[in-house]
Amino acid sequence: MRVNPKRIEKDIEEINKFNSTPNLGTTRSTFTKEYIGAIRYIIKELEQIGADIQTMKGGNLRARFHGSEKNAPSVMIGSHVDSVFQGGMYDGVMGTVAALEVVRIISENNILHKNPIDFVVFAEEDGSRFSSVLLGSRIWSGKVKDEDLKMITDKDGTSYLDAMKKSGLTPNDEKLMDGTKIKAMIEPHIEQSLVLESKGIPIGIVEVIAGIKQLEVTIEGISNHAGATPMNLRNDALCGAAEIILNAERIASENGTSVATVGLVETLPGKTNIIPGKVKMTLDIRDKNDVVLNEIADKIIKSIETACNSRKLKYNIKHASYTKPVLLSKKIAKIIEIAAKSQGIETLRMVSGAVHDSSVVAELTDVGMIFVPSKNGRSHCPEEYTDIEYIEMAANILLQSVIELSK
Repeated sequence: MRVNPKRIEKDIEEINKFNSTPNLGTTRSTFTKEYIGAIRYIIKELEQIGADIQTMKGGNLRARFHGSEKNAPSVMIGSHVDSVFQGGMYDGVMGTVAALEVVRIISENNILHKNPIDFVVFAEEDGSRFSSVLLGSRIWSGKVKDEDLKMITDKDGTSYLDAMKKSGLTPNDEKLMDGTKIKAMIEPHIEQSLVLESKGIPIGIVEVIAGIKQLEVTIEGISNHAGATPMNLRNDALCGAAEIILNAERIASENGTSVATVGLVETLPGKTNIIPGKVKMTLDIRDKNDVVLNEIADKIIKSIETACNSRKLKYNIKHASYTKPVLLSKKIAKIIEIAAKSQGIETLRMVSGAVHDSSVVAELTDVGMIFVPSKNGRSHCPEEYTDIEYIEMAANILLQSVIELSK
């Protein structure tokens, strides 16, 4: 029994028709008309195979395929369909359509299963509209309270709650996600890196999702005339920022497992002939080990202090967010590995440097992730691409794993 790759390709094509930036990558922000278009396509496909479809707390979609044992915990599979601005066609969508095809095969072939099988689409995974990653799964799991949602807004000031209601995805089931009622979850996803492709291995099995520490750094110097101020009399905030960025790169590189990224730099006043007097920038630090993550962050913070003091600059460091590394289930990893081996597919145990909704669910129950290669390691960009051959492999491994877990 195998999945249908042609049907998977069609799903990817149909979902990506819902895009607010055609020819400029894929943009499908949560609760927009493009997002709702994609959700409606998925719901239509689910209705054809008799799913019990509900909108859960936070606007997350759940389609249940009831098992033979009424009160058995469910096996959950799925991902997300929201995207970053001008991103790619596969991030989230690949896992969503692989899971969709799996429930189709199980339904169409009347495969008996004791446990219910829950197909899910999490809302606002990428955080591109409301600037808060994994928001849908965090709401559903109770990490974000209803009263806080009124304060979470997009750039136009629309709150998450108002956007959800306007979209028509008002929850008809407000219950929190309950780990005692979920036997396991498996999320397929593109790797978003170069590891699998560089090693020539088609499938990754995630063992740990890296932790993240994000800082917002403000550096203040003195704005002055670019031509009239001698180099030895300057307090250039941007030069201080440049030193900090290079120090962060060096510190993370020396460790060998950590990564540090400055993804946003704002220079003020931002004029050609004025020495920058103020710089705002972000720092994103990641590692699979929580102790190491905090050690690297502390070293980078110390380097900020040293650089600013030596250049007579003022600085402020705001701790924006902190997510601990998440260990995924060894039991689920083994089930995935056995399924792959039985199909003659080579696998690699690996770390996910990116966060996923799986990391939220993993605090409640056993979770596994299946990775497929990203061509040239590209992701969150229009060039994002994964060969259908790898997606088909992942879907067949997922199918066998779900049947094993739910029988």
